[in-house]
Amino acid sequence: MPPNSQSWGLYRGTGLPGATPEEWPQAPAWRSFGGGPELPPPPVDDRCAPAVLGTIRQPLPAPPDEVARVNVALHLRRPLLVTGEPGTGKSSLAYRISGELGLGRVLRWPITSLSTLREGLYDGPYEGHDAGEYGGGIRLGPLGTAFLPYRRPRVLLIDRLDRAEIGLPEDLCTVLTAGGFALPGAGSTGLRVTSHDDPSAAVPLPDGAVRCRAFPVVVITTTGERDLPSDLVRRCVTLRPQRPGPDLLRAIAANRFPSEPGRPGPAPDAVDAFVERAAAAEGPVLERFLDALRLAADGVLQAVAEGGNWQEAVDTLWQWTAPEEP
Repeated sequence: MPPNSQSWGLYRGTGLPGATPEEWPQAPAWRSFGGGPELPPPPVDDRCAPAVLGTIRQPLPAPPDEVARVNVALHLRRPLLVTGEPGTGKSSLAYRISGELGLGRVLRWPITSLSTLREGLYDGPYEGHDAGEYGGGIRLGPLGTAFLPYRRPRVLLIDRLDRAEIGLPEDLCTVLTAGGFALPGAGSTGLRVTSHDDPSAAVPLPDGAVRCRAFPVVVITTTGERDLPSDLVRRCVTLRPQRPGPDLLRAIAANRFPSEPGRPGPAPDAVDAFVERAAAAEGPVLERFLDALRLAADGVLQAVAEGGNWQEAVDTLWQWTAPEEP
């Protein structure tokens, strides 16, 4: 039985903004980094969140073990390593945590085979170049911005780390352990540092280094197709999300397709029918489920069913949304 995180956790897993304490439990001594001076709160608007989660109007059910593991990561200030097939909500978990705990805009770093640690940290002077000669400016990337000294932690999504070359996870482990990093040209008086959030506003870094005040909530996703270095894995709290069940699918449908005047959502019987198809399907189902409901809400299901069998029309739409040839 997983522990009852309702009694000790910050995160509830509902996706709804909650009454979370302004001051979090004290960080372990070995995860306190003392960065400063404290920066103003980050932007609260997040244009990606509605696209990822929809408009959260009712609680999203979350497995108790998932909620508990998120809270363990929050208490210990450890990264959360989320592994699973596509469509299990790995990336959306970062947005659920940020929205529920009121931590502002999610910093997203999508990984490719060409990604480097430097890309995530900053864009600015290269080795051997003086900061003044380069133009006096460094813009922090999503990883670098996450380690700025905010009072409350930022949420950083490192998406699909298993796409990276092996050197990146190893280098990332060093930064996550140190709680920050040094900037090039730290002694230059002309060095101007800006963040990933706002490239127009300078960030004060008196000692020329980025060091967090509150360790960020780092969500690392992977499909598990490639092994990550053991040094990184052992520093993380691991989580393997379950496939979305009927209750979660219905809650997602209600949040993605709210009943509004002039724009009705899919009929309840259509939702039930596609929940049944998704529960029986293999492979990723969430995007396929939402696509089928979008077609139903647009009247396509009703049009296909005219003069025929309604269940056959449901099967037809479900086949149309398949990622592979039927």
